[in-house]
Amino acid sequence: MLRDTLRIVALTGAVVVLIALDASPALAASALSGRLRYGDTVIVPAGETVNSDLYVFAGTVTVDGAVHGDVVAAGGRITLDGPVDGDVIAGGGTVEIGGPVGGGVRAAGGQVTVAGAVTKDVLAAAGTLTIAIGARVGGDLIFSAGRVSVNGDVAGSIQGNAVAYTRTGSLGGRETVRVGQPASAIAAPPPQASTGGPILAALRHYVVVLLLGLLVLWLVPRGLRSATELVRARPLAVAGSGLVSVLGYVLSLVALLAVMVALAIAFGRLTLGTLVAIDVAAWILASMVLTFAFILAAAFLSVAVVGLTLGRLVLPRGGVERWHEIAALALGSAVVVLVTSLPLIGPWAEVVVVVVGLGGLLLAGWTAWRSRHGGPIPPVPVTWASPAS
Repeated sequence: MLRDTLRIVALTGAVVVLIALDASPALAASALSGRLRYGDTVIVPAGETVNSDLYVFAGTVTVDGAVHGDVVAAGGRITLDGPVDGDVIAGGGTVEIGGPVGGGVRAAGGQVTVAGAVTKDVLAAAGTLTIAIGARVGGDLIFSAGRVSVNGDVAGSIQGNAVAYTRTGSLGGRETVRVGQPASAIAAPPPQASTGGPILAALRHYVVVLLLGLLVLWLVPRGLRSATELVRARPLAVAGSGLVSVLGYVLSLVALLAVMVALAIAFGRLTLGTLVAIDVAAWILASMVLTFAFILAAAFLSVAVVGLTLGRLVLPRGGVERWHEIAALALGSAVVVLVTSLPLIGPWAEVVVVVVGLGGLLLAGWTAWRSRHGGPIPPVPVTWASPAS
């Protein structure tokens, strides 16, 4: 459950970054007229032909004309019914693609509908994804969504995650869909998983967690120790901080996007193309760094924090402190990875581990910051005892 959420977040972020990567060269160009359009409502009528890439940012975007290039669009409602020779990259509340697309489609939104012919792949992150009757995907269909209906034809393979999934259209390749509903609700059952797959995945996850945990113990041992002590001494505060960290990550991405769009519009009106390019590049860098840090902390460092906490509670004290911490990290992380890999309780345990681990890291960082700035530090009365001591 949590992994699906992280995949949706990561996929949505990837689509947004792709929008910026595709848009930044044109925004940096001096001739912005006709290629960059923004406002409350932007309409490209059926009789108009755009002989270049088209970048549109508006509350409502309607493209009925022909575009001899790529289309990059962001807004509340996006409707693309005209032919597009290149790729379509779109993000919005509602995204509807009815015209033929000569390249591929990458879309993110609350509702994403593909009703035309797409020559290459379709990559989508959506609450509801529909490949309408009569639509055709010439390549692969890759998605992470809530409800997915594939009523059109897919020449390649289908791969993704969904809460509910149905398919009535034809399929040329393989179908690998992880569905969160019973098998009776699925038109085509997913292939049987290999018995070694989950075991190897858990082993790889454990190795990465252990290596990163050892690296943190070597570079910032006080930070990791402080996080584990806070997890044991103040579990409710840690859990609350974990939820705040997840919400803060999402709000930070939204705030970064809003600032970037506002500055891009302002610089565009002033015909300062260079500053627009710098603004977009800075947003790309900030979003990528923030997303990388969040995924690293949520998927791996949180496991190390909870694992070290459990290991220090179980292992008897003795010998060199550093070796005791390494052994505790190895043992506790193995237990956490094993429990989170179980079929029934694993997803729920993973939610708890991520929330608690992120909360411990956030509180430890906040405590360190306050200590450096002379603020009062709440006491953490922890005595690491073990059953054998």
